[in-house]
Amino acid sequence: MAKSTPRGGARGGQPARAVAKSKKPAAAEVEVAEDTPGMGIDAGLAVFTTVALLAALVLMDMLHGHLNQSGFLFKD
Repeated sequence: MAKSTPRGGARGGQPARAVAKSKKPAAAEVEVAEDTPGMGIDAGLAVFTTVALLAALVLMDMLHGHLNQSGFLFKD
């Protein structure tokens, strides 16, 4: 039978390599971005959702009023 070459791992072999360290210099100062005036993304999304839901409600009421004469605002 042929001899196998020794492998590393739990049975022996070479020790594990040390983790390489970064040679980049650390940043001395970090600039903080100031908040810009105006509406944020959360408030803008809430306003857009509200307007879209109200528009859908009015359009559905208009459709029911036109086709079924049963709308709240748009009865014929």
